[in-house]
Amino acid sequence: MFPISAEASENIMDAVRNPIGKEPVKRMRVTEAIKCKFQNMKYRHKLIVLLVTASLAPMILLVWYSHDRMSSLLYEKEMEDMSSILEQTGEGVDSQIEVFSSLLNYLTYSPDIEDLITEKNMDNYYAYKKYTEVADPLLTVPKSYHNAILQIQLFAESIKVRHEYTLVPLSEVEKEWWYEHLKEDVSVQWVVDRERPEIAAVRRIYQGREQTAVLCITLDYNKIFQTFENIISEGSGGIILDEDGNVLFQKELLIDENAKANEPEPLVSCENLESGQKDYAFVKRRNASCGWNFYLYKLQSAVNSSVSGILVSEIPLIAVCLIIILVLGLAFSRIFTRKIEELTDNMNRVNQGSREVTVDSDADDEIGLLIRSFRSMMDEINRLIHEVYENKIALKEFELKALTAQINPHFLYNSLSIINWMAIRSHQKEISKVTLSLSMFYRTALSKGQDMVTVDNCIQNIKAYLDIQLVMHDNEFQVMWEIDPEVKGDIVPKLLLQPVVENALEHGLDMKEDGEKILKLFFVKDKEDVLLAVEDNGPGMKQEEADKLVNYPVSGYGLKNVNDRMLLLYGERYAIRIYSKIGQGTRVEMRIPCQSADKETRDEEIFSAKKFLQNSDDNSLQTDKKER
Repeated sequence: MFPISAEASENIMDAVRNPIGKEPVKRMRVTEAIKCKFQNMKYRHKLIVLLVTASLAPMILLVWYSHDRMSSLLYEKEMEDMSSILEQTGEGVDSQIEVFSSLLNYLTYSPDIEDLITEKNMDNYYAYKKYTEVADPLLTVPKSYHNAILQIQLFAESIKVRHEYTLVPLSEVEKEWWYEHLKEDVSVQWVVDRERPEIAAVRRIYQGREQTAVLCITLDYNKIFQTFENIISEGSGGIILDEDGNVLFQKELLIDENAKANEPEPLVSCENLESGQKDYAFVKRRNASCGWNFYLYKLQSAVNSSVSGILVSEIPLIAVCLIIILVLGLAFSRIFTRKIEELTDNMNRVNQGSREVTVDSDADDEIGLLIRSFRSMMDEINRLIHEVYENKIALKEFELKALTAQINPHFLYNSLSIINWMAIRSHQKEISKVTLSLSMFYRTALSKGQDMVTVDNCIQNIKAYLDIQLVMHDNEFQVMWEIDPEVKGDIVPKLLLQPVVENALEHGLDMKEDGEKILKLFFVKDKEDVLLAVEDNGPGMKQEEADKLVNYPVSGYGLKNVNDRMLLLYGERYAIRIYSKIGQGTRVEMRIPCQSADKETRDEEIFSAKKFLQNSDDNSLQTDKKER
């Protein structure tokens, strides 16, 4: 525990009662962390970041715009290519349809076919001769010119008996697979069966309102749609629909990564395409003669793959641009900050004690002006130091030596030795013990004017102080020590622990009303540091209050002064740490870098301790002799 003024204590309690103080410490936001990181960066690195950012921003915007524009052009080109391919393929299918429609019209209006249809009273010989010499050549010869034709059939009332597969009585037409799909129309009708697979080009022939014949050309399904099938590649598909929306042909080579292995993927429908799904890109064409609709579609990913290829090809160029920007940023930052870094290094050396200015600049810019101003300032400081400090320091040293000569520690030790001798002579052992402890305390405290002492010296000083306090407190508290022999030879600032121990007694153990009072002291090695700790089992305090103790100034040489001394000697890392809980006590830790005392200092302390003990023993012996 440590002494706190009433005003400071009231301020602490107000801060604790404040609702804001109860809020948990929030984590630093990412933006704040980045801002803090940027603020702590070297100026040269900041300049690199700014130059690279300023160069990257327009470059990224330009790359993004160029890539977006190129992507749009490539997408349009891809769609134009698909449309061109579908147009050429559709024209090929149209030409075949036109050929077979023309052939069907030609046969319909052929005089020989008309005679065959209208002449109903033929004898068998004449009919056979007509069939073989006239009808067969007309209906079979086209097969040799068009390999897509499977057969050409004429169904007529005038035909009484089937002649091979070409001439069939009209009464048997209803047995054909395509007949039920025909409309009451005299134009050429196209019927497709994907299962057979066949295509029928059919035309009804009427005399007046009565149907007298039906002419049908049966085509190979695969050969008719072969050209359309050939344009379907991986990642694409095609559909052909009739006027009623029935699927005449469909094939696709799509790959669905989410489809299950044993489950076939459902085919894409034209409703999905027309609904504007973004998964597919398609083009459409309509056949005017038969009313078929052709769809050619691709996966959007397949279309975008060609666009992605452009981005991949741009990556090397982007990488080269980034390297150039980075190299130029490094070069420019080096040029701009070279003098600043030299000035900073020179200032650091000045901060470490050197007063020599090595940086110089003849530039007329702000940096040159700053360097010349710094040189002028250091020249003025050197002049003032020479006139004021160096001239007056000698006088101060003489005054200090004179004062030290007046306050002779030997006089103090001899006086305490006489008091000790008189106490022993009077059989006042308690007074003798306190006198010896006080003599030991001042001997280790003064340490012949040295600022740094060994840990062993520090331990002796605290032991002497606690011996006196135990007498003053009538031994109402216990002292427990944990000392690592390895650290006894390391050096520490003198009088470091005495204020901490005093606070632990006054505001810790003295405030404890019930139970055993224990004071623990630790002098141990912790990695590269010497750990000095003082721990009491007093009433303790809230950790928030303990954290503020090192910031509150108090009268005398308090904890704040000890902490300031540690910061000046060793830096922020070695600030005092205080841990406390209500009802459990307080622990104060101080860390000091391990540094062994030189042999001369160690020998001097050993000699001084031996001499002190020898004088004490001599006084005791003299007293014993006189008593005898």
